[in-house]
Amino acid sequence: MTTSWAHLVRGELIGALRANAGGTLLGIMAMVAVPWLSVSAVAGRWIGWVPKAIVVAWAASAVVLVTLVGWVIRLAAG
Repeated sequence: MTTSWAHLVRGELIGALRANAGGTLLGIMAMVAVPWLSVSAVAGRWIGWVPKAIVVAWAASAVVLVTLVGWVIRLAAG
């Protein structure tokens, strides 16, 4: 995932996806979440919408699923 994040922060989306699709998805989520959570923390209230546990669970499950599928594809390809 480190390599995918390195590509992602340089704007190399294709390189990031080739390195690790799950890491790319997680990196994109972090790029959105960090500023939003920081602004919400400074404001002392949720900005935009209040995150629901089910949404967070689905997002985390998506990252895990994409990562596992990527690993299986890599293992099958040799």
